[in-house]
Amino acid sequence: MNTISTVTTSKGELTYLEIEVDGKLLAQHFAGRQGAHPSQISPLGWSSSSHDQRAITVAQFLAKKPSELVSGRVPVLVCEECGDIGCGAITVRIICESDHITWTDWFYENGYEPGSSIVWPIKPGNFVFSMNVYETEIRKAL
Repeated sequence: MNTISTVTTSKGELTYLEIEVDGKLLAQHFAGRQGAHPSQISPLGWSSSSHDQRAITVAQFLAKKPSELVSGRVPVLVCEECGDIGCGAITVRIICESDHITWTDWFYENGYEPGSSIVWPIKPGNFVFSMNVYETEIRKAL
């Protein structure tokens, strides 16, 4: 099983929860040819979002509400400036099973064109998280 944690982070006036998997920021699980990582950040717990919007995001991460994307994948890294999927986002299929959550099927999507495979030379495979730990960490966004 993978480990997941969330860490309160600020960028300018925005406060949000950064996702760490196995002790590394989620964006660091992707690497380009020269070591670059995506500039997108987690959509969890944005201080500029309403409570209702944060609740929708949490419900999607917990696989309790379907994604707003046609693909069914959930945005896990979004534009660091506005959080708009239209700027492009890294998405993942979130599968809820009895005692664990699996992240699989990584894509790059913008909500108005078909998604495409992730082009980063280094990208994560599947992540599998203990349901109890995962749910506790994701609910911190509320």
